[in-house]
Amino acid sequence: MELSVVIDPDLCIGSGDCVRVVPSAFRLDDVLGVSSYIGDASASPAGVVAAANGCPTQAIRVVGDGVVLHDSGSR
Repeated sequence: MELSVVIDPDLCIGSGDCVRVVPSAFRLDDVLGVSSYIGDASASPAGVVAAANGCPTQAIRVVGDGVVLHDSGSR
């Protein structure tokens, strides 16, 4: 499954929860203070969605093969 992951930098507070859930898919940018999606073939779509679900500010939007798997808080 091909994933498209977008993290809204205006919503992200850099808690690092996503990094703790799937360290192969996310990293925390210490300079900007927000998370970013780095993706990795070993990161399961279910893990990425779990990280998005656990985001305290709902800053992560996940689309897999054109289907929205998790919608972020940004509208």
